[in-house]
Amino acid sequence: MLLYIAIVTIMVSSLVPFVLTVIGNGAKSATQQEVFSQARYISEKLKYEIRNSIGINSVGTTSISLATSDSITNPTVIDLLSGNLQIKQGLGVAVNLNSSLTTISNLIFTNYSSVDNKTKHVQFSFTINSNYGSTRQEYVLSIPIEGSAELRSN
Repeated sequence: MLLYIAIVTIMVSSLVPFVLTVIGNGAKSATQQEVFSQARYISEKLKYEIRNSIGINSVGTTSISLATSDSITNPTVIDLLSGNLQIKQGLGVAVNLNSSLTTISNLIFTNYSSVDNKTKHVQFSFTINSNYGSTRQEYVLSIPIEGSAELRSN
């Protein structure tokens, strides 16, 4: 009986760390998938809105106002509010572009339009952070994103 207990104890003590590692890797993978997919979505959405606008109304450090040809969506305003990147089109309500599992920080818009306004180009950069409410390394991820787009209406 003592031999069986010793064998079971050895097996359990060797399996527990393996199971904990598998669970931790699963959590880390889920965190990475959420942050990377949100970063890709936000980056593509920003490019889409910039490319499909007809003009730039204003560019602030953390906000941009774009003129659109559609009266329903004019103007399109993108800004940062309390860690959420929001888009507001026309008289509609502001909608968060990022999920509740992520936060946005260090948003910067830069207007690189030419002096004669023939080329209208906007660069954006931001940092996307996981927001799982835990300080465990499996749930913490922060990645910087940078991109730019030129208005197609030129």
